[in-house]
Amino acid sequence: MDLIINAPRTGIAPSAHTGIADIRNLDIFSIPEIVKLNNPAVKKSADTVVGLVKWIVSNPATPTEKYALDDGGKVYKSTDSGATWVLMTGFTAGGHGNGLVIWKNYLFVALDTKIDVCGDGTATGITDANWTLDWEVSALDSDVLWHPMLVSKNDNKLYIGAGRYVASLDENTGQTFAPGTPATYTYIQQALDIPPNYRIKCLKELGNNLMCGTWMGTNVYDLRIADIFPWDRSSPSFGQPIQIAEYGVHGMLNNGNYLIVLAGIEGKIYRSDGVNAVPIAQIPESIIQIAGGLYLEPMPGALINYKGRPFFGVSGGGTATTIDGCGVYSLSITGSGTILTLEHGISSGNFGATTNVKIGSLLEITKDSLAIGWKDETTYGIDLTDTAAYNTTYSAYFISPFYNVGTSKQPRKFIEIEFQLVRPLRANEGIKVDYRNDLTATFTNLGTWDYTTYGAEISHNQIFYKGTTSVDIPACENIQLRISLTGSSTSPELRSIILR
Repeated sequence: MDLIINAPRTGIAPSAHTGIADIRNLDIFSIPEIVKLNNPAVKKSADTVVGLVKWIVSNPATPTEKYALDDGGKVYKSTDSGATWVLMTGFTAGGHGNGLVIWKNYLFVALDTKIDVCGDGTATGITDANWTLDWEVSALDSDVLWHPMLVSKNDNKLYIGAGRYVASLDENTGQTFAPGTPATYTYIQQALDIPPNYRIKCLKELGNNLMCGTWMGTNVYDLRIADIFPWDRSSPSFGQPIQIAEYGVHGMLNNGNYLIVLAGIEGKIYRSDGVNAVPIAQIPESIIQIAGGLYLEPMPGALINYKGRPFFGVSGGGTATTIDGCGVYSLSITGSGTILTLEHGISSGNFGATTNVKIGSLLEITKDSLAIGWKDETTYGIDLTDTAAYNTTYSAYFISPFYNVGTSKQPRKFIEIEFQLVRPLRANEGIKVDYRNDLTATFTNLGTWDYTTYGAEISHNQIFYKGTTSVDIPACENIQLRISLTGSSTSPELRSIILR
């Protein structure tokens, strides 16, 4: 019986024994039943960015303007939709960059206890000359890591998480907000308080409620407490908390009037209706390998809606941790379950296996392009996916299930391989197949078929030892394949691999 390995349809499985073991840099959504290359992430910030970018925002009044804030409090600006970046000047030097938002044509930058505001109230007024430093002096209760900000779609107020408090800012009736004119606004430093020792890390709205995602401790792994406090924005206190037995709530996203929640440090994703929270996906430990005290560190600015589904960053915890499988994942929720895939690695090509990788922020630039703020050990940057290109050098691949094909007394002997495309190979396109017979072995190349050598083939059948680029598969009990694709301005479109 043929062993047919179809293009991935259900995403990364919980383990190699139940389905596809891994998917990286590949698009399994654009053409159902077909897998092709994703667009590569290309660094656009040159050497300008010198810290982990934790937030990236668009200027709704001038959509080509993008702003980014790194963990050292530096603000960066792009006037060409993320294609180039410059460091702004005039903001408060030093400290931490804890939150970023645009409200009423002003850029708000949250530091540990202060807020800098930039702008003159016009669509193009966010410039180096228009900073108001230390606006509302000591405006924030201290938190040295996170001050998430949200502009409410319910009341158009600006809400800011600050330790165990939520601050609020409203434009006074009949006034036009101006940061230097207190009569134009009402600022409440502690509009909501939650119990002591909680720290607000993310804010999102669900229905009429402002949802406050929290954690406790100094490090993300200190306490297994992950509570979401709902607040109707007018009552003196919060409603019934949603309690999740994880190490903190690190990101939330409203997706179809449900919350997608990144909770804990082991790669779990939850879905909440505002009352309950249930797990819907888990990044398999076979990919991220966090046994022995390692952990992940999700970030609130790296969870967005993009291409009709949630995209989120996965970061290695700590400062010197190497954890493979870090990058930008997507999650599709279907009636048959969730589809999880690693959509993009960063421009360095490192998924965290060699040096520590963190994804601090994501922003949809267009319907087809994505900005990614990242750290790779001691280097930093902002990437943009290149819509005119596809991943090269066989950096995109999926790993098949681990198949049992024989027994110790009757091992299976494969004698040929066939691949099937839905369109012929084009210039710079190719397919590479590797195999292994146990999950701890390294992969061995079985064959590489590219346009340069084989021309515009739409399918290819190769008998082992009958070609110069092919090796043999020994008779075996088990087998697993890694199928890699390469392209340039076009991508192969693969339907299946068949072993006989």
